[in-house]
Amino acid sequence: MRIPILLSACLLLSGCAGTNITEEGSQTRQISSLYGYGAAGRDLKLEVQGNGFFGQMSGAAFAKLVEAGVQGPLPRAPTHPTLTPDASARDNYRLVFLFNPAPVMGGQDLCDGHADQQAPIPGELHLVAAFCVAGRAETEATAWTPIHGSDDPALTQLLRQVMQALFRPDHRDSTHMPYGSS
Repeated sequence: MRIPILLSACLLLSGCAGTNITEEGSQTRQISSLYGYGAAGRDLKLEVQGNGFFGQMSGAAFAKLVEAGVQGPLPRAPTHPTLTPDASARDNYRLVFLFNPAPVMGGQDLCDGHADQQAPIPGELHLVAAFCVAGRAETEATAWTPIHGSDDPALTQLLRQVMQALFRPDHRDSTHMPYGSS
């Protein structure tokens, strides 16, 4: 019984070879109510800072590429991250991606409006991302992957994995489970 599970895990991990994502901040922070109120079933303001392919495409074209890449299934009700949110978007809720971040940049820096960058590393794509609510980084992730250009599927794979990390299910422990749950 364990062999199929291990084999599945190995296949899953081999499909992500080279991608490195780190969730930062508290893994026990509960975001379900924040997400439900500010993102679920509505537009979510997306800010794309920096350009992962500087010199290959304009910043606006890169931002549209990122916008397309962050659409996809989440472990929560769907949201619609967009560069041009409609009236359904909540004020003070936003998703921020910074490409080629300086090594000291974190999610709270993004929510505070800082966007310090470094020169791109050829053949690699680096980013830091945050789900900001009222100026506070509720969740954040840093990521990098080897990449061969703007049409490399590694970009979409990286963006979707970052979205999964940012909007991960809430951590459950015995102190937060309803009586009778297992």
